Amino acid sequence: MSVHDHIQLWDQVQVRVLDVRFTMIQKNEQMRRYVLPTSTFIFISGRGQLWLNHEVWSSSRFLLLHGGKGRYLTIEATEPIEVYFIFYKATLPSNVLREYHMMLLNSNPFEQNWAEEPEHPLELRELAQHIHRCWNEQDHLGKLQIKGYFFQLVQLVSRQKAERQGNEQLPSLTEQVLRYISRHFREQLSLDTLAESLNYSPQYLSRKFKEQTGVTPTEYIIQMRMNEARNLLISTEATLNEIAAYVGYPDPFYFNRAFKKEMGTTPGKFRIEHHKQSNWVSKNTKNAANKSIVSGQLGRYPLVDDDNHYQFNGDEEAEMFNNLKAALISLVLIFTLSACGTATQSAVLSDAAAEDVEQPAVVEMKTVKTAFGDVEIPAHPQRVAAIDYLGTVLALGVKPVGGGQFLMNSPYLESHLDGIEVIGDSVEQLMELEPDLIITLNPDKAAYEKYSQIAPTVSIASITFPALKDEVNYFGEVLGKEAEAQEWLANFDQEIAQIKQKVNDVVPADTTFSVMQEYDRQVFIFGNQSGRGGRNIYELLGLQAPAVVPAELMEGAYHEFSIELLSKYAGDYLILTSKAQLEELQADPVWGSLPAVQNGRVYLWTEEESWFRDPIALLKQTQDLAEWIIDLNTQ
Repeated sequence: MSVHDHIQLWDQVQVRVLDVRFTMIQKNEQMRRYVLPTSTFIFISGRGQLWLNHEVWSSSRFLLLHGGKGRYLTIEATEPIEVYFIFYKATLPSNVLREYHMMLLNSNPFEQNWAEEPEHPLELRELAQHIHRCWNEQDHLGKLQIKGYFFQLVQLVSRQKAERQGNEQLPSLTEQVLRYISRHFREQLSLDTLAESLNYSPQYLSRKFKEQTGVTPTEYIIQMRMNEARNLLISTEATLNEIAAYVGYPDPFYFNRAFKKEMGTTPGKFRIEHHKQSNWVSKNTKNAANKSIVSGQLGRYPLVDDDNHYQFNGDEEAEMFNNLKAALISLVLIFTLSACGTATQSAVLSDAAAEDVEQPAVVEMKTVKTAFGDVEIPAHPQRVAAIDYLGTVLALGVKPVGGGQFLMNSPYLESHLDGIEVIGDSVEQLMELEPDLIITLNPDKAAYEKYSQIAPTVSIASITFPALKDEVNYFGEVLGKEAEAQEWLANFDQEIAQIKQKVNDVVPADTTFSVMQEYDRQVFIFGNQSGRGGRNIYELLGLQAPAVVPAELMEGAYHEFSIELLSKYAGDYLILTSKAQLEELQADPVWGSLPAVQNGRVYLWTEEESWFRDPIALLKQTQDLAEWIIDLNTQ
């Protein structure tokens, strides 16, 4: 999703700042695996390394991070670091354009991990200080000021991202080293292999890395291994030999010496001492420790809010451990059964060597063009998951195994949905459907890669298709239903031609039509590639918009315009998505001044009816719109 789309979402959401915190992390101190309780901006002033889950960044002076709810944050301070946390929640009002809900579903900017080196760090630092000071004042005026400062921060970040779009910053050398080490620290790494992998000389790489972090790459690898070993000693019952091998030390005696050198005690003594301390610490001491935002243990944030409950207790961790243990046992059973099954199958095949053994069918494949390049898919898919384009798939005679939640609510598809599962946000649910093809319009590459791990995925934006026939023909090729696509289009064209002729018989050639949506004093205009009736009116029925409407407003899906221009852009007939009744519009001083409203030439429908624009919906919508136009002109 583009920065422009993210800015649009920021413009539409309701934002609540839930908490603001400040902490100092001293040199060589760490904040380990602190769980972000909600979407968070994190402003860093100082030098160190920062991790959000498995993504890592390096700060030489200033850094602004953003993390989504539930991400693990780790900070390692090379020098003293100031950290400002701004916890917030962003929600879309229910009455905004459904396009915004789809944008949020496809790429949620409030849940994304990213980091930016700010171009105006002192201005950003001042904003963070203002927000923190206002929060601590605990008065209504201060809370009101926070929102103003918060959106100034968003504006600064959005402007910087917009200027950098298409010219992404490459990670620094230190960040490249950190990311490589984080993926490979358990392997037999040396400075030479590390330098060769990143195409730098060992001497240069080591010098630059130490300038930034205060340690050499080799020392940092050892630190990572020891930290991992310490966590495993604390949180698991794995043997010392198992832990040693897992963190990259095949020789347990060498691991023992390295651990003692780094931690000041042997691994065995460390585990015993930790267990003693855990048993000794009182409940009150535990509660007090949990209040600190900087902790050597797993951090959890005890924020209580009407809309956000992030309480945590020890039972949850025990349950999580038991679930993990159960999952591991299940995994072992699966591998055991698989091995037994393989052995049994081999014996059977050996006994039946003289007989013909039926081989698995070879699936014929083909290549199609998608938003992410050429993709190889089954030539005749049997289990299609239509996260998007559900109506198009159904129009071609294919019954998918699952359909996207939004599309499954379409009133135009009700009679077609028997036996089709609703696909929500759960990847596990999608996997259970065992699709051999996934269809989506999601432009997010991370989502595409997630789907692609399940099954071949066709991702294509709806604006790719200038006309309905292009969409139907494309998916005819994707689904191996080229003949069905041609047949459907022929029948559709014949039906539309008859409807169009009836409309032209009663409507003068110079009559104009506008397709709009209104809510909360905002007005949107829709062109010939859009829903809300745009494609029906302009593409299928061939009717005209007012000539004064700028051409750029008729392109793409939709555009917002000033309500002061409403009287200028409104046509003789108005197709309007709104929750208002005609009487309410006629009583409104702005809408009531329009001739179309005064004369009752307004086709009112809700977003639940007007949003859908698949082939099945378009046919029914066009029939209904034509019937309305004809009735108005034959009374």
